[in-house]
Amino acid sequence: MITKRCLSAGVCAFLMATFGGVLSAEPVAYVDQVAFTAALPGMSRILDFDRIPAGTTIADAATAEGITFSYDFDGLAMKVAHLYATTSAPNFLGTGDGGMFHDGDNFMLKFAPGSAVGLFFISADPLIDGDITVIANGVTATLVADQVQETLPDGSRVYFLGVVDAETPFSEARVEALAGGFFLYNVDDIITAPVANLPSVARNNQGVTRAVLPGAIANEAAAF
Repeated sequence: MITKRCLSAGVCAFLMATFGGVLSAEPVAYVDQVAFTAALPGMSRILDFDRIPAGTTIADAATAEGITFSYDFDGLAMKVAHLYATTSAPNFLGTGDGGMFHDGDNFMLKFAPGSAVGLFFISADPLIDGDITVIANGVTATLVADQVQETLPDGSRVYFLGVVDAETPFSEARVEALAGGFFLYNVDDIITAPVANLPSVARNNQGVTRAVLPGAIANEAAAF
């Protein structure tokens, strides 16, 4: 299960003072889940892959629980895996190559128009600033190596990247992993925030695995 995390009390206080609870009219990039969650203007969804059986292939242009994944990994397929520690056990997103993404494995996400997108990245390798980025609505969230959200029992480190735009809805994001960086990684707990006043959001929660309220995270079960 995802919990609120911050690298240190000082960092958390700074980020919360800077971003917490403030709805900016411009898109804002985040490297901390606590600040990102506090900035959400409404209810959000989390795709945690735990209702999808491990070993399931997510083909290029296929949709899983409301998110469409587009990629070209030279014939390698995305897969749901469960081989390693993750932010919300047991499952996470990787590829058919040992359940891991490699540096240079870039992909697109498409989702219902909304105000936010955020992802957790897990890696046992030493990452450096800029190894991974998330680009959405003209803003780039860039991995900061010392902003580790959590260290998992197997020693893997957890990073978070997200974008919030409370003013202008957007419906896609691009994940880029720097080619030549020589690292492996996984993805878990993809957060999106459908615009609250869209009828399809108000009436239909099919595929919602959890609901996130501003400043808090609550569970909401839904069938896959």
